[in-house]
Amino acid sequence: MARIAAVTPGGPPRVDLLPRSEVERRERDALSRTWVRVGLLAILLAVALIAGAFAVNLFAQQRLAAEQDRSNQLIGQIAGLSDVSNALKTEADLTQFRADAMGSDLSWAGIFDRIRSSLPPDTNLTGFELTPGSAPVAGADAKTTEKAAKSAVGLTGTLTLDSGTALDLGAYVRSLRTVQGVLTADANSTTSGSTAAGRFTYKVDVTFDQTVYSGDYAKEVTK
Repeated sequence: MARIAAVTPGGPPRVDLLPRSEVERRERDALSRTWVRVGLLAILLAVALIAGAFAVNLFAQQRLAAEQDRSNQLIGQIAGLSDVSNALKTEADLTQFRADAMGSDLSWAGIFDRIRSSLPPDTNLTGFELTPGSAPVAGADAKTTEKAAKSAVGLTGTLTLDSGTALDLGAYVRSLRTVQGVLTADANSTTSGSTAAGRFTYKVDVTFDQTVYSGDYAKEVTK
């Protein structure tokens, strides 16, 4: 069926003689070309996305390989320093062992000075039998450590005194208990003329606290 001719005023008359089927075919062809373009664009977009993902993955793999190579280099360097690490560990172990073994190291000069300062006139320290106690235990801070040292047994035994006069041993023992570092003191025995005529020998049991320790090796460990 032919279309009705449309007359446009002011121009030559035109008549569309194309059949309806041909017009529809042309429309379908135009639509098909549009969809083909859309499909091609979608394919190009997908290809671009795949290429981008591949590039990102390739970059990540290269970076991973570089990091693995760097890790291997660091492991090699650490392995090269194993001798140094072993030497430092051995030094630390030996230092700790020395601290444990020498924790009860005594400040002998300080101990004798304290004893001599408490002696009455014409009285001398002529002998002693003293045994160190356990090693000191470090506290959380210096004050805690010092407080624990003043209440723990550091040195215990017997002192031998020689005097030219008869001493009030009870009074001396009580005065000895007030000496810095002395935990306890008790009279042991009195002997007359054992060393020479007119001289007296006294034995006193005494216990010092851990402030008599020198602390030299413990200080080295905490450095």
